[in-house]
Amino acid sequence: MIIFEISIVKAELPAHANDWTKCFVQIIVDGSHVAKTKSTKKPGVFEWQQHFELVSKTDESVCRFKLRRRSALSLLGSQLLAFTEALVSDLLLKMQKASHEYLVITTPKGGAASMKSKLAGSDDNWHLFIRLAAQDSLPVAKVEHPRISRSLSEIVLKLEAFMQLGDAIAQVHPYAFIAWRTATAVYTILKAQVDQETRLDALGSLMRDAYLFVEDVNSFPEKIPALEETMTKLFVQTSEYAIFIQECSGHSFAKRLVSTAWVERRINDLTDGFTLLKRALESRVAVQTAVVSFRIDNAVKHIVNIQNLMKLHPADMDDPSRPECLPNTRMDIIGDIYKWATTPIGPTVFWLHGFPGAGKSTIATSVANLFRQQRRLGAFTFFTRGVEARSDPASLIRTIAYQLGEFDPRICDAISRVIEETPSIKQAPLHRQFQRLLVEPLQSLEDLQWEGPVLVVIDALDECGRTGARSDLLTALARESMLLPPTLRIFVTSRAEKDIYNAFSPYLHIYSRELDLSSETNEHDVKAYIRHRMVTIRLQNEYLDLPSDWPGASRVDALTLRASGLFVWAATACRYVENGQDPEERLAQLLRSEVQADSESALDNIYITALESAGKWSDSAFAADFREILGIVIVAENRLTSGTIDILNADFTTGRKKRPCMHTIQHLGCVLQWAADKPIRVFHPSFVDFITERRRCGSDAWHINKSHHHLRLARQCIGRLGVALQKNICQLTLSRSFEVQNLPDVTAYPCIHWIDHLCQIQSSEPSLSQEIDGFLHKHFLHWVEAMSAIGWPRQTITLVDKLRDWVDVSVVLRTLRLPMFSCFFQANCSHDDSLRSFVRDAERFCQAYVHVFEQHPLLVYQSALPFTPTSSVIYKTFNEPTLPQVDGFRDQWSPLLTEFSKPGENVTSVSCSVDGRYIASSSKRSISVWDSTSYELVTSLLPGAGNATNIIKFSPNSVHIASGHADGSVRVWDALSGKEILATMKGHREDVYVLDFSEDGTQLVSAGKDQKIVMWDIRTGKMHREPLTGHEKTVLCLCFAQNSTRLASGSRDRSIRIWDTETSKAVLPPLLHHSGGVNALVYTPDGRRLISASDDKTICVWDADSGTLQQLPSKIDVPFILQGHNSTIYSLSISPNGTFLASASKDTTVRLWDIREGKELPALVRQHRLPVRYITFTADGRSIVTSSLNDPVLRVWDTESTGSMGITRRHKGLVGSLSFSSDGKRLASGGKDRRVRVWNVETGEMAVELSLEREVYRVGFSLDGSKILALDDTNAVFAWRADTHEPLMGSPNDAPRAEVYRGPLSLVKSQWIDNTETKEALLMFPNMSRIMAKASWRDRFAVGTANGGVVIVSFPGLEGEL
Repeated sequence: MIIFEISIVKAELPAHANDWTKCFVQIIVDGSHVAKTKSTKKPGVFEWQQHFELVSKTDESVCRFKLRRRSALSLLGSQLLAFTEALVSDLLLKMQKASHEYLVITTPKGGAASMKSKLAGSDDNWHLFIRLAAQDSLPVAKVEHPRISRSLSEIVLKLEAFMQLGDAIAQVHPYAFIAWRTATAVYTILKAQVDQETRLDALGSLMRDAYLFVEDVNSFPEKIPALEETMTKLFVQTSEYAIFIQECSGHSFAKRLVSTAWVERRINDLTDGFTLLKRALESRVAVQTAVVSFRIDNAVKHIVNIQNLMKLHPADMDDPSRPECLPNTRMDIIGDIYKWATTPIGPTVFWLHGFPGAGKSTIATSVANLFRQQRRLGAFTFFTRGVEARSDPASLIRTIAYQLGEFDPRICDAISRVIEETPSIKQAPLHRQFQRLLVEPLQSLEDLQWEGPVLVVIDALDECGRTGARSDLLTALARESMLLPPTLRIFVTSRAEKDIYNAFSPYLHIYSRELDLSSETNEHDVKAYIRHRMVTIRLQNEYLDLPSDWPGASRVDALTLRASGLFVWAATACRYVENGQDPEERLAQLLRSEVQADSESALDNIYITALESAGKWSDSAFAADFREILGIVIVAENRLTSGTIDILNADFTTGRKKRPCMHTIQHLGCVLQWAADKPIRVFHPSFVDFITERRRCGSDAWHINKSHHHLRLARQCIGRLGVALQKNICQLTLSRSFEVQNLPDVTAYPCIHWIDHLCQIQSSEPSLSQEIDGFLHKHFLHWVEAMSAIGWPRQTITLVDKLRDWVDVSVVLRTLRLPMFSCFFQANCSHDDSLRSFVRDAERFCQAYVHVFEQHPLLVYQSALPFTPTSSVIYKTFNEPTLPQVDGFRDQWSPLLTEFSKPGENVTSVSCSVDGRYIASSSKRSISVWDSTSYELVTSLLPGAGNATNIIKFSPNSVHIASGHADGSVRVWDALSGKEILATMKGHREDVYVLDFSEDGTQLVSAGKDQKIVMWDIRTGKMHREPLTGHEKTVLCLCFAQNSTRLASGSRDRSIRIWDTETSKAVLPPLLHHSGGVNALVYTPDGRRLISASDDKTICVWDADSGTLQQLPSKIDVPFILQGHNSTIYSLSISPNGTFLASASKDTTVRLWDIREGKELPALVRQHRLPVRYITFTADGRSIVTSSLNDPVLRVWDTESTGSMGITRRHKGLVGSLSFSSDGKRLASGGKDRRVRVWNVETGEMAVELSLEREVYRVGFSLDGSKILALDDTNAVFAWRADTHEPLMGSPNDAPRAEVYRGPLSLVKSQWIDNTETKEALLMFPNMSRIMAKASWRDRFAVGTANGGVVIVSFPGLEGEL
C-alpha cells in the first residue's frame, strides 16, 4: 500500500479555454474516485492550491486526473474538459528529479506508455501542475531489513496500546503520538541497503526492549507520573531514530547517501542513549540523560560568537507564559506539521492561517516546544501587538539569525563572519538581510543537510506592524525563503490578511492551510478544553458542593456549540465563569445567549456578555474610567504597568486625584491579564478588534476610538514630561565618558513615544498646537537631554523630522477649515508660525549637534546650545548668562549640514541610494559607502591597485553599486558586503567615465573615452547587444528616460544623441546647440524634458519627444536656456519631485534653479573653495551632496537655508597663533594671510589689523600691555604701540613668548576644554575646521582654525572661583 500527499496547484490550457469557469479537478486512483478540488470562479483562471492525502494499492497503480466543468443546470452534472493519467511510480520518480517544488504533467513529443494527457475535443495538450510527496513510497513486503522492520512494527503496536491510556498519559501523549507517527512512516518506507546491518538490527532490538515498560504501565497506570520525564525522552529518542533510518535509507534532506563514519557515530550515540533509558525504565529511577540528536555533531569545534551576534540587536522573545495546547488536543494539525517538517521533499514553508481566536498561537507554541524537546527548534519568534520590540517588521530577520546562531555554533560562526564583513547589515533592506544573514550562511554549511530538519516558528505575523509597513518583510520572507536549504523549515501562523495572502499565494514552496473551525476534530478539541477548565473551576469552588460531573455533558456540549470552533471564545467564557462569585449563575447567563451563525458573531457575543457583567455601565464614572484606562492599554506602543498607567492618566491641568486604574481593571479579568509589577495586557488581540470597531462592540460606553485615545495619550505624555523633565534629570557630572541611564518607564515612555502618538492623528485643534509650542519652548532641551541619557540621541533627529511633517500637515488642515481674515485665523497663524519655526530650528539643532550630545547628555547645555547660531529660535529661547558664551562661531544656520571624508583619497564620483539610506563615493583607490544619517563609513570596496575608479552609480534597488574604471572595465558590487557579484565586464578599450541603470535595474549602460556606448545585462554580466556608435569624441554623460525605452548620451563633440534601447538606433537627429562639450544630462521625473549642461556655461531644456529646445516659461520665442555660471558646468541633478535643478560648476558654486519658472534661486547659491565636480539630490529632496576636484571632502547641504557658511572667517587663511593680553580684554591673532588682528574680547569687534610681508608665526602682547608683538616665519620681530597702533622698532627681547595657557583652562584631545585645577570637563567643541592655535586667560579660551576662524569661549561661572 502506498500513502502519498498531493497538492493540485493549477492548470494551463490553450487560449480557446479562456472563457471556461466553474472548473474542478477530479482524482481517480485504481479506477475509484478519491478526491476533487473546489470549482474555479474566474474565467480562464485554473488555480486551486488544494491538498489531499491519497492511498494506492501498489506503485504500479494508475492515477488519473480529470478536468471537469460544472453545468449551469445541476441536472446535467459536469462536463469532461481534459484528462491526464500516469503511474504512481512515474509520478514519484519525476517529482524527485524535478528542479522545481512542483511537477508539471504533460505529454512529451512521441508520447509515453505510462503517461497520457489529452484535451477533450482537441489535439492540444494541457499542463497540470502538482506537488507530490510519498509517505509510504514502497510496499511493506519490499523492506530489505526484516529485523529492523519487525522491531519498528512491534514498537508501533506498543505505542498504539500506550496511547489508549487516555488521561493517565496526558503530559507525555504528544511525544508518544509523534513517536508513533514517525515510526509508522519510516516502517513503511525503509528500503536501502546499509553496510552496518547487524548493528542497526541490534539497535532496533535494544529500542524494542526499551518499550517493554508499556505492558507494565498498561496494568498499573499509577506508575506513569514517576516516569513521565524518562518516557518523554524515550519517545523523542524514537522520533530521532526514525529520522536517522530515513537519512540512512536515502530519503534524506541532503538528497544523497551519508558517510559510513557518520552512520557509525550515530549508531554509537543512539545505542548509548537507548541503553540508559532502558535501564531507567527497568529500575523505575529517573536518569539525567540528554536525548541523542544526530543533528549536532559532537566532533565539531564550538566556536561561539554570541557577542558578535548581539550586534544584530535581536528582539527579546522570552515569554514563558505563552500557553500550549491542552494535552490530547490539536493532535491532527500538530501531527501534520511534524510530518511536513520531517519530510525531505515538498514545500519548505507552512503557513497556517485562520480566524482570530482559532488557536493558532497555542499551536505554534506547542509545535515550538515539541521541536525544542528534540533539539530541532532553530528559532521561535512571535509578534505581539502593543509591544514595540515584538511588532517591528525590521527586527524579525535579525532575531531569527540571532536565535539560529544560539542554536548551532556552526551557524553562529557563519553569521558572525557576515557581521564582520558587513557591520551595517542590520541597516540593510530586509531582502538583503534575509540573503546575507540566513540564505548564504545556511547554504554554506553542507553538514547541516545530513542532520534532519531545523524548524523556525514565526507566530502571529499579522501583528507585525501595519499593513503597509510590513510589505518589505512579506516580500523578503516569501521570495527569499525559496533559496533556503530544504533542511530549514519555516512554520508561520497569522490571520488570513489580504497583504499576507497576496505575498504568499504566488509561491509554490509555501504550503497554505486554513485552520478549519467547523471540523469534527476542532469541535472535539474545543469541547475537551471546556471540559478541562470546568473541572478546574469546580475544584476551585469546593465550598459550593458542585456535583462531580459538573456542569454535565449536555451543558459542555451547549457551550461548545456557542464557541463556533473558537478557542478564544472558550477561554473567555471559562474565565467569565471562573471570575464570578457564583459559577452556576455565570454559566446560566452564557447558556441563555443564542447560538450565533458565524464565528465573528459568536466572539462578539461572548465579549459583550463579559463586559456587561464587568461593571455598572449606567454609572458614568465607571464608563469614563474604563475608556480612559482601556484607551491607554490599547494604543500604547509598549505594555505598561498599572503604576505607569496611573501616572500617565493623571489630571495634569487641575491636579485632581483620579481613581487607581486597578479599581477598574480588577473587574476585567475576562479580557485583561496582569500581575504585581507586571505590564497589563489584553488576553487576545481579537478583543482589541472588537472594542475598537463601533459596529461590532455596539455601545459607546465601551467603544475605544483609537484616534481619540492616541491624541489623549499624546497630551498626557506631554503633560507628564512637563512635570518630570528638568535640567540634569539624572544628576550627572559632565565628563568625557558616559554610561546610559535608566529613567523610570513613566518618564522614558513619554520621552520616546509622545511624537509617535501625535503622528497617529490628523488634528486641526489650535489648542493642541499651542500646547506643543509651549512645551517645546520650555522643555525642548530637557527632552533632548533625557533622550541622550537613555541612549536614544540619534532618534531625536527622526522624531523631530516626523514632528515637522505633522506640524506642516496640521497647519494646512487648520488653514482650510478657518475663514480667512477671521480673528481666529490671525491668532492661529501666529501660533502656527511660532511652532513651525521652532520645530524647523529644533531639527537643525539635532542634526548639527547630535555628535556632541551623544557623548554626554549635559553637553546639550554646555556645548550644543552655546554654539547654536545666535539668531536661531533655540538660542534665543534657552541661552542663559550662566552657560558658556561663544563669540565668532556663527549667527545663522549654515546651509552646510555636515562634511565628511576619507583623508588622502580625493573624491572622483558620488551617488546616493534610491532608498535614502546610503551615500557612495569613489576615489582612485577605493569606493566608500556612508550612512546617510550618521555619515559613518559603512564599508569600503577595493577595486585593486592601479585600477582607478572614475565613476560609480547605485542600482535602483539600492543593493548594488556599479563602477567604471581607467582600464576600461565595468564592475558590479554588493553595496554592503563590498563583494564583487559579477565577473569583471570588459567592453571598452579606454577609461569609462559614465554609467547609468535602467529603471528596473536589469540593464546597465557604460561609455567613455573610446566613444562607444555599451549596454550590459546586469543579470548575466554579458553585453546586451552590439555597442552604440556615433559620437566622434569622448562620451561624457548618459541618461535613461523614465521607462528606459530611450537613452540620451552627451559628448565632447558637443552633440546629444537619443537612442532607442530596443533597436539600438538613433531615434532623433543629433541635438546641436551647445558650443562646448556636453558634460551632464538628466531627464525630469515625468520624462517630458531632457536637460543638458555644457562647457559653454549654459543649461538647455529640451522637449524629450521632439528634441527641440523648449520655450522659457512665460516668455514668447525665448529658448529655455539657463545662464548664471561663470565657467564649465560639470554636473546636474533633478529633485525627486521634478521641481528644482541643481548644477555644479568649475566656478566653485552650486546653483539651484526653479524648473517650473526657469529662474535661478540666487539666495541658495552654495559656495565652495574648489571647483565642484559632482552633485546629487538625496532621496527626500531636502539635501544635496557635493564633491570638488582634488578634494577628499563630501559635503551635505540643506536646500532651504539661506545662511552663511560655517565659522565667521576672521582671517583669509590658517590662524596659527593666538594670545590674550595680560588683562584678558584683548586677543591677538595671526595667520598665513600675513595679518595680525587684535580683537576686543568683550564685544568681539576687531580693534586693529596690522600687516606683515611674510606669514605670521607667533603673536603676543608685552607684559605691561603697551605693545602688540609678532614674529614672522623668518623669526623677524615686529612691534606696535597698543594704543595708537604705531609701528615700533622690535628687538629680540620683544619676541612674543610661546606661552599658551594663563589660567586653569586647557584643550584636551583637540576637542575638550577642561579645568585643570578641578579636573572637570567644561565644554566639547562641535565639528568644525581643525583647531590650529589656542590660548586661555582665566575664564576665557580662544581657538584659531585652519579656515581662518577665531572663536572665543567664556565661562561666566568660573570667574568667581578663580
